[in-house]
Amino acid sequence: MIFFFVCLGFLFLAWRVARKGIGPEEYFVNGRRGSACATALSVMASCVGGSATLGMAGLAWQVGTPAFWWLGSGAAGLLVLSFFLARKVRESGAMTMPEMLDTCLGAPCRPLASIIIVVAWMAILAAQFSALAAIISPLTGLSHTASLFVGAVILVAYTLIGGQAAVMRSDVWQFAVLSLALAVALAFAVGAGGGEALAQVRLEVVNADFPASRLAYYLCILGGSYVVCPMLFGRFLSSRDADTAMRGGLWAVVGLVCTAVVIVALGIACRGLVSPDTPPEQVLSTAFLTHLPPWASTLLLLGIFCAVISSADSCLITAASVCSNDILRRPSVAVCRWCMVFFGGAALLLSLSGKGILSLLLLANDIYVCGVVVPVFVGMLFAGRAHFAPWGMAAVMAAGGTTGFFAGLMENPSLSFVGLGFSLLGSMVAARPVHHKIFSCLFFSRR
Repeated sequence: MIFFFVCLGFLFLAWRVARKGIGPEEYFVNGRRGSACATALSVMASCVGGSATLGMAGLAWQVGTPAFWWLGSGAAGLLVLSFFLARKVRESGAMTMPEMLDTCLGAPCRPLASIIIVVAWMAILAAQFSALAAIISPLTGLSHTASLFVGAVILVAYTLIGGQAAVMRSDVWQFAVLSLALAVALAFAVGAGGGEALAQVRLEVVNADFPASRLAYYLCILGGSYVVCPMLFGRFLSSRDADTAMRGGLWAVVGLVCTAVVIVALGIACRGLVSPDTPPEQVLSTAFLTHLPPWASTLLLLGIFCAVISSADSCLITAASVCSNDILRRPSVAVCRWCMVFFGGAALLLSLSGKGILSLLLLANDIYVCGVVVPVFVGMLFAGRAHFAPWGMAAVMAAGGTTGFFAGLMENPSLSFVGLGFSLLGSMVAARPVHHKIFSCLFFSRR
C-alpha cells in the first residue's frame, strides 16, 4: 500500500507541473532556473541508480573496498566535467548535448552522436527497469515479469507528463529518502552482526578479486561516461548560469564520494548475513528483508526504489530529448512524449532478455565512451582554438562506437581500450590544419 501511495505521489507531482502549462524549454531544461544545490542534488540522484545501490553493494560483498570505484570513478569523471566543461555547457544555451556538436565538431557529428547516445541509453534504461523489478517484487509480491511492467508504466507515465521539470523537482526528496534509508540500513546491519565483517575488512584500492586492470577499466570507461554525459549536461543546461552549474557539479562530487563509502560499507556488512550462493545483485535486498524489522526493510526498499527511479527517469528524458531535438529535429513537447513511449517499450523488451544490471550498463558504457566521449571532450575543450574535419570526426565516432559495442558484447576489456585509444588518435588526426595544433594549444595557450 505504501508503494502505491509513493507512485501516486510521483504522478501527482508531474501533474502539478504540467497543469500550469509547459513549453519546450520547461520540458527539456527545466526553464534554466536551477540553483547550485538543486543541480547538485539532481546530479547525485541521477548518478545513484540501480548500479550504485543493488549492483555496487553486491560488488562490495564480493571484492571488498575496491568496489568503491564503481561510483568513485564516476566522481572522478564528474570532477573533470565540472572543472573543464561545465561553464562551456551552460554558456552554449543548447537544449541537449548533441546540439553543441554543430559548432565544435561539425554538422555530421550531431546525428551520429545522437544515435549512439540513444542506443546506449536504451541499454541503461533497461538495466534500471531490471533494478526496479528487483525492488517492486518484494514490496508488492508481484512476479518479476509483472514488476517489470509495473515499473515501466509508472516511470514512463510520470516522466512523460512533467518532463525535465518534474524530474528535477522529484530528485531532491528522492535523494533524501535514499540517504535516510541507507543510514538506517547501515545501523541495523552493524547491529545484526555486520560490524564484525566491517572491522575485519582491509582498506584496499585493488586486490586479487579486483586487479589493477579492472580499476583502469572503471576509471577510463565508467569514469569517462561521466566526463561527457548527455544526462549530466542536461542538469548543467538547467542551471541558472555558468557559475551555478560549476558549483553544483563540484558539490555533487563530494556527495557521490560519501554515498559510495556508505554503500560499500553496506555491501561488506552483508557478509555473514546471506548465503554464499546468493546472486550479487540480490545481496542487499535479501539481507535486509531477512534481518531488518518490517518497517526498516520497507524503508530501505523504498529508498532504493527512489534511487533507481531518479536515475531511470533521467535516462528516459535524456534519450527522448536527444531523439526529438537532434535526430528528428522537432524539439516539441508532443514529439518528445511519443519518443518516451517508444524508448520505454524498447527498454522493457531489452530488460526481458534476462541480462544482468551490470552487464547492460557495461555494454552501454563501452558503446558510448569509445564512440562519443573522447571526440566530444577534445572538441569542446579546444573549441575556438583548433578546427576539426567534420566527416573525419564522424568516422572516429562510428568506428569507436562499433569497437565498443563488440567489446561489451564479448565482455573483452582489452578491446574497450583499443576503441578508446582509436578515438583519441583519430580525434588528433582529424584536427585541422594538422593534429599538432591540439598539442600546441594544450601546452602553450593560456586562454
